[in-house]
Amino acid sequence: RYLVNEELWLVMEYMDGGSLSNVINETDMTEREIAAVSRECLQGLDFLHSNHVIHRDVKSRNVLLRTDGSVKLADFGLYAQHPPEQSRRSSVAATPGWMAPEVMLGQPYGPKVDIWSFGIVGLEMVERELP
Repeated sequence: RYLVNEELWLVMEYMDGGSLSNVINETDMTEREIAAVSRECLQGLDFLHSNHVIHRDVKSRNVLLRTDGSVKLADFGLYAQHPPEQSRRSSVAATPGWMAPEVMLGQPYGPKVDIWSFGIVGLEMVERELP
């Protein structure tokens, strides 16, 4: 981020492959492609969770791709800090089709809600639609 003439500028890496949702809508992904995207996303979630961050909005639109095969999680607008001493969160924040049951029900939850949401993304890559 940069402050230029009292304007805040946000600079991001250009992801020339677009979003995973676009790829899902336009092509049939191979098993190898699904595995590569899954591995990258799960490594990203592992990094977030080990640093006490819950993304809370994992969905195909928030997975960005480059044509070199790299994958990035995007849109941290709903993220939450999850310090180790805090056992669970309970605020409702996510996109309905990818939302874990405990979030929908307003029950306490932790980082595993991102894994649920990524499971939906995995099904979406295979079936080309939400379950």
